[in-house]
Amino acid sequence: MIGLLISMALMLVLSVVLLNSLNQAITGEKSAMPGTVASFKDKEYLRSLYLSMVVSDQLGDKPFITPSTVAGSEDISLNTTANLFSAMIMQQYTIPAQLISGNEYSPNVWRDEDYNYAAHNPYDGVFWDPSFVADLDVDSNNSFAHIPLYGRRYQRYWKFSGDSRAPLLGNRGPINGVDDSSSYTYGRNRKWGGHIVFGDGHVDFFESFFPAGLTYDEDGLTQHDNIFAMETGPHGDDAILSFTKQMTEDGPVLQHD
Repeated sequence: MIGLLISMALMLVLSVVLLNSLNQAITGEKSAMPGTVASFKDKEYLRSLYLSMVVSDQLGDKPFITPSTVAGSEDISLNTTANLFSAMIMQQYTIPAQLISGNEYSPNVWRDEDYNYAAHNPYDGVFWDPSFVADLDVDSNNSFAHIPLYGRRYQRYWKFSGDSRAPLLGNRGPINGVDDSSSYTYGRNRKWGGHIVFGDGHVDFFESFFPAGLTYDEDGLTQHDNIFAMETGPHGDDAILSFTKQMTEDGPVLQHD
């Protein structure tokens, strides 16, 4: 009887371990890991965003969708994260559900359940739903980071460049790419991981802020590029993915969480 009870207890323990492993493999258990359902969703969401921009651009040399261009304006202050993704929805590049990461942990990020398509009124200068928000400190209807629509980064990369080393969109990272397990960009395993879509359309999963082969030049020296740090300044062309909370004449006001 004792031997039977011990065997049953061991079977129970092994079953719990197995079920936990299966849950982690299937869902990621709120940890950004490659091969999980949540990570697969992010990969496909980002790929879909890229393809929608390419198709709309018709493989031309003009920039991808930019709020100021959509509005027929030269006002660069329009080129914020909120306006960018709201314009994408209004222009039917995507839908609100596809802007929320499968590995989203922040309580401030939630899907826009009632995007106001009827708000579109070019006659009154309204080109997207202004109630769509992207403020990581308060409320955001979007999960994904992007390059700032400013300076050489925007001019060189925010178009169909075919550049396999030019990050365009991706999962968020901690401020300045400094390891911070308290960041909402980390999973329950207290590690960062995320997908990045590049200028040639390929999407890769990374667990480092310094993807292999990604570099920038400074004072004649080649440096490893941190994808969440702006090493060459607002006018530069190193890789940087973030939210743009505001856009000023001096460059973007970046936001991380």
